[in-house]
Amino acid sequence: MPPALFPPLPRRLFLATPALIAGGAAAQSAWPDRPVRVIVPFPPGGGTDVIARIIAQHLQASFGQPFTVENRSGGSGILGTEAVARAAPDGYTLGMTASGPLSVLPQLMQVPYDPVGGLTHIAIPSYTPLLLVVPVHSPARNLADLLARLRREPGRVNACNIGVGSPSHLAAEMFARAFDVSFEQIPHRGSAPALTDTVAGTCDFLFDSTASSSPLVRQGQLRALAVTAPQRLPALPEIPTVAEQGAPGFAASTWSGLVGPAGLPPAITRRINQEVRALIATPAQQQRIRDQGGVPLDLTPEGFTDFLRQEIETWGRVIRAGNIRLT
Repeated sequence: MPPALFPPLPRRLFLATPALIAGGAAAQSAWPDRPVRVIVPFPPGGGTDVIARIIAQHLQASFGQPFTVENRSGGSGILGTEAVARAAPDGYTLGMTASGPLSVLPQLMQVPYDPVGGLTHIAIPSYTPLLLVVPVHSPARNLADLLARLRREPGRVNACNIGVGSPSHLAAEMFARAFDVSFEQIPHRGSAPALTDTVAGTCDFLFDSTASSSPLVRQGQLRALAVTAPQRLPALPEIPTVAEQGAPGFAASTWSGLVGPAGLPPAITRRINQEVRALIATPAQQQRIRDQGGVPLDLTPEGFTDFLRQEIETWGRVIRAGNIRLT
């Protein structure tokens, strides 16, 4: 290269460089030296909020500084996730967001952040599969019965979902394509009304999170025909997977993940990741996750990024194939 374009660096810069590097490393090792906020882009009390508070409490005990959960809901999780993406990458603003704002909504609308490149992916504690449930008085005693009815009465059977673009909606779309069946989808405003209508028999079937639907199954108010996990759940071993009932590879889930702004120092990212993974590895947390129908995860930050890319690819195929749009 022409030397005129790249003149020799002054010797004093070389002398200063080790000090600068040491100073940066010292700043990172001193983190945190003040309170850290954890933004949750949903109202208090939901699944993402609950796990955020458990993790925040653990990090506070581990690092000796307050980790304060701040609920900033709106836009189906977009507003709070954007706040994390726009924050300074200094480790003092983190976020516990979810699969919707990260892997689904960016494919249905324009969002003010890049879910892959615009955030630092820190840790995912677990994922939660869905249950395919029917009213307890439904004639469908198993998935084969439901499929037989769908093929016998195409277009006359309905499936509730918890909202357009939700995992409930997309899992039903994936199900229709996996088994080449058709039915009417009826969107609801959330899990509670969809479950209420399914219990009442207004809905013929529903894909819903195991966390919210499994209690009704245990109480005998709903019948579960299948779970969307790759393997049967330890908490519900009697419920077969969709995959083992004729759709190999079928899997769908919801999840929450701890993120930071893009450019979060790797040393800070790994320290938080290690603490979250240590928490999730404890028998008490493993049991809590399984009791709620979840599956514990043990992912590095790089594993989180790979997981997210796969989720985006999976849901993207469903969205494009079904020509799904937000109205």
